[in-house]
Amino acid sequence: MSRMLGVSVFCGHARSRSRCFSSSANGLRVLLAKEQDIHFNLATENYLIEQLKPRAPVLFLWRNQKTIVIGRHQNPWQECDLHRMESDNVALARRYSGGGAVYQDLGNTCFTFLGPASSFDKDRNNAIILRALEKFGIHGEASGRNDLVLKGSGRKFSGAAFKHIGEASLHHGTVLMDVDLEGLGRYLTPSKLKLQ
Repeated sequence: MSRMLGVSVFCGHARSRSRCFSSSANGLRVLLAKEQDIHFNLATENYLIEQLKPRAPVLFLWRNQKTIVIGRHQNPWQECDLHRMESDNVALARRYSGGGAVYQDLGNTCFTFLGPASSFDKDRNNAIILRALEKFGIHGEASGRNDLVLKGSGRKFSGAAFKHIGEASLHHGTVLMDVDLEGLGRYLTPSKLKLQ
């Protein structure tokens, strides 16, 4: 499966010389994308949830070249500067969860938690992300329904969206690390109401 999907598989047992490590996240299987193409990565996410139907928690980590990703109900002509995106070779993709338009580049890491709907736990997923960031000296906390923010300043560094698909659940989002913040203003055209 990993060769077909273009991902490295990290699992909870390090028996062989494969790329495995012991996970402290209680049997969480981690998939790491090799591709940096939004369409490939969203297709992989879709394949994982709809075809594999994971019975145990899976974390898929991925990054994309310059991209705008919009939610399933958004209008790209209202949310994006499509002419500028085309001239700068910025991809456009639609995810099948809700949420707003997001600018992504290689300074941003995307995460997707997949698993059975019966064990869906947004707080557990957020805790995994926050604990990982603490290892790099970044102290954050959950805020509101979908965000992770820096403790103290309240500056948002992560947003997320959720989707229940049959008996499976998906929780995906972004972690801004060294993203081109000017790209946010260059390619996104949010309404003034959203910025208030």
